[in-house]
Amino acid sequence: MSDWYTERRQNQQLQELRGEMSRALSDASSLRSRLSQLQGGMESRLQRLTTAFDAFVELSDIRYELIGFADASEVRRHAGQVLSGLASGDTPPAATRAVPGYWLGPAVDALRLLSTEAIGHAAEQPGEAEGGPLAEAMARDARRTSIFLCLALAALGRRNQVRTDWLNTAFGALAADGTVTRVQRALWTTGARGGFGADGLALIVTGLQVPATASADKWLAAVEARGDVAKGYTPNFTEIVAQAKVRERLSLLRSAVETITGDTAVLEPDRDLAYGAGEHPDPHSTSALLRLLISEGSEPEREPLARVAELRTRITDGTDSGGGSFDDQAGSVEELLKADLGREEEPHLAAAALRVVAAGVLAGAEELARTASAPSPRQITTEIEWRQVTLLPDGPERQSLAAAESAITATVAPLSSRDLAGPVTFGIAGLVVAAGLGLVHPFWIVAGLGLIAYGAYRYWTTSKRRKSEQADAAARVGRLREKSTEAAGELTEYLAKDAERGTAVATDLEEIRKRLTV
Repeated sequence: MSDWYTERRQNQQLQELRGEMSRALSDASSLRSRLSQLQGGMESRLQRLTTAFDAFVELSDIRYELIGFADASEVRRHAGQVLSGLASGDTPPAATRAVPGYWLGPAVDALRLLSTEAIGHAAEQPGEAEGGPLAEAMARDARRTSIFLCLALAALGRRNQVRTDWLNTAFGALAADGTVTRVQRALWTTGARGGFGADGLALIVTGLQVPATASADKWLAAVEARGDVAKGYTPNFTEIVAQAKVRERLSLLRSAVETITGDTAVLEPDRDLAYGAGEHPDPHSTSALLRLLISEGSEPEREPLARVAELRTRITDGTDSGGGSFDDQAGSVEELLKADLGREEEPHLAAAALRVVAAGVLAGAEELARTASAPSPRQITTEIEWRQVTLLPDGPERQSLAAAESAITATVAPLSSRDLAGPVTFGIAGLVVAAGLGLVHPFWIVAGLGLIAYGAYRYWTTSKRRKSEQADAAARVGRLREKSTEAAGELTEYLAKDAERGTAVATDLEEIRKRLTV
């Protein structure tokens, strides 16, 4: 008895020990998994810290090299002070240093003169005379000086002082692949928002029209999306529905053009043009491009400054979006135009985009008008009760209606010998059985009468089905005549307003043409 008890106690202890070992193994596995995750996170963090540290060391070295460009850095700081001072109405500070060969210094001096002296009383702009700051800046770098003056004057609200030759030089020619750079996009949006006046915007629009007119009607869908028009009732005839959809598109196009061109906000320059408007301006805005142009630096320091911007991005783990070049690609003209056309919150950009694609939109509208103004069909073939019927303004065409009626009635044939074969056979068989075998036993009389009754039932059901089919065919013929008459009446009513629809089409096209050719 004691041996049994001792063995039982040992088994219980062994079982408890196995449970504890299982729990320990589970905890160890969980710990190894967490440790692996922790090590992976620490490695990635260590890698990022190493990359940032290396970038910081290189950045320190480059900054040490840039000490030799202290005068150029002072010119850039002074440029920002002049822009901020002019934007706030304060007297801008005078330049304290000059950097030989650097275009920004004389360009800022020219901007100060343009903003403080009377314009329009002399043939030359201030500082444009030989040896003046404007002439000097243009001689050093005509393109950057033109970009700076165009964007700066626009941001300062002095659009009337932007010269078309500056704008032409700044904007340049589009790339062969139909894309624009960041500075071209900035000049584009600045002009659209009223920064360069009517002449400047016209120059930008002309420069963008080369790829925009490649196809006559590819812009219709983008413009139509801005329209809204009430849909009227149209008879459900294929030929008429197709033409009605074209008329509806033309009305929708007119509504969209009126919506875009009728926004009075575009009559005045956009307030977002102002230098430094908003705490976080759009990276492609006028102010942002000005800052990017200024921060580019003089020619000897452009490469190290670009490297500084790249290293700062590494240190901030890629969160710094202020770098890059003003010659970086901003997108294709086609995609930007389509996006601008849909910007309800940006009426200036939508109106400018519509001007660029006006030729294509007008060509598409004229094509729609040619289809929409064609006379409506005087004869319609439609399906009624699963039969083709020809409709005329004075009613259904008789021959087609008669053919449709005949086709319906032909689907039901009268009782035939084949239908009667079964009932007659059962009836004859019943007579034979009742008469021939009824003398032998009365059972056969009952059987014969049963066969005769079944034959009579078969005849009754067949006759009833045929009568039902004939009644259904007659009802279909009645519905065919009724629906054909109603459909012909709808056609007559629709054709009666043909002249009115033609006038509406001509009016829509004329309004579209007037608004697109202003």
